[in-house]
Amino acid sequence: MWEERAAPPGRRTRAAHAVVGLARIRDGPWAVRWLVAVRAGVAAALAWQLCRSVWEAPQPGPAVVAALLVVHPTVFRSCTAGLQYAAGCTLGALIALPAAVLVGPTWLSMSAVLLLSLLAAGHQRFGAHGLHVPITAVFVLLLGPSHAGQILPHLLEIGVGIAVAVLFNALLPPPLRLRAAEVALDRLRDDLAGVLDGAAAAVRAARHPDDVLDPRWRARVTDTAARARSALGQAHESLRWNVRARNRNTVWHLDRQILDSLERVAHDAEAVVAALDDLAAERPAGAPDGAGGAARTDAWDREFRAGCARLLTCLALCVRGCRGGSPHPVLPATRRVWRELAERCGDRHDSLDARVAECRLLILLDQALHDVAGGRPRTARPARSRTAATGPTIAAREDAHAPAVTEPR
Repeated sequence: MWEERAAPPGRRTRAAHAVVGLARIRDGPWAVRWLVAVRAGVAAALAWQLCRSVWEAPQPGPAVVAALLVVHPTVFRSCTAGLQYAAGCTLGALIALPAAVLVGPTWLSMSAVLLLSLLAAGHQRFGAHGLHVPITAVFVLLLGPSHAGQILPHLLEIGVGIAVAVLFNALLPPPLRLRAAEVALDRLRDDLAGVLDGAAAAVRAARHPDDVLDPRWRARVTDTAARARSALGQAHESLRWNVRARNRNTVWHLDRQILDSLERVAHDAEAVVAALDDLAAERPAGAPDGAGGAARTDAWDREFRAGCARLLTCLALCVRGCRGGSPHPVLPATRRVWRELAERCGDRHDSLDARVAECRLLILLDQALHDVAGGRPRTARPARSRTAATGPTIAAREDAHAPAVTEPR
């Protein structure tokens, strides 16, 4: 312990990077494929040897096929696949057994068995293993009355293969796939915060956000959110029925509500960028004419841009800290900045179109603050005309607004 504390910071940093690198390799797609392949091969070999030892089956191929199809990267998926495969094979055998015993393989019996088995295979409970209903039915029907006694050993071999695969996956549980979800959520936070920081830089420089941001930022954020949702689903699936998850029953930082909040913030960021474009179009940069009104307008624009840029920067900090539990400490200060901007917007006497654009921007920023605090999605607001949106309305709305604060888990 003393040696760890006395280790130089560079060594500890390299060790931390090595641990992170090993975790990424372990959760990578090739590592998962290798793990599934090794487990499936060993489970199939065990099922083969067990059938030959117990029933002295000469060629227990059904057990091998069942074991290969049931092994999956997670315990939950393995159990689900085993139940679906067993149910599909059993139902297919029950459908074809009367025709196989009474009639045998004829064109009429084959047509009836295929019709019934294909209709049953379409049920959603069978999932991807619904195809084994008609396959088993055809196999049983082709045996005919003379070989009907082979149906039960065939089903028993399938059951042995499924049981061996499920027990093998449960007794040697696969690793938890949490690191990939953590990395995906961090990448989504960084992308959203980068968009908000870029919008803040554009406001400070009185430029259009699209001139500062990457042209493909919308597609990148959408793709990152989709990857995060997929990785989060795999992480939660790896926790189900996995004995390694006993000490991690509450993975609070991988809550699906966090991803929902980040996705809503992504939509808010897209709307904020569009509102900033509209505001820049309503207030084109012009040469001062020396009049007092023009000077006051220019000063107000600089003041509004500074406050809006500060608000966007604080919002980016809140997005980076959106990890569940208590809200980010910067959130109350961000709300105060929002309130100051709303009051200044209500005290102004300027172009109505410019004031409408500023009020719309403030509404969108308020929605983003609500979402980043973990608030629930709001109902759709009734459409209002552009002439009805005024600064005092926004100020009154903020006075009646209660900050959304999530309780620590």
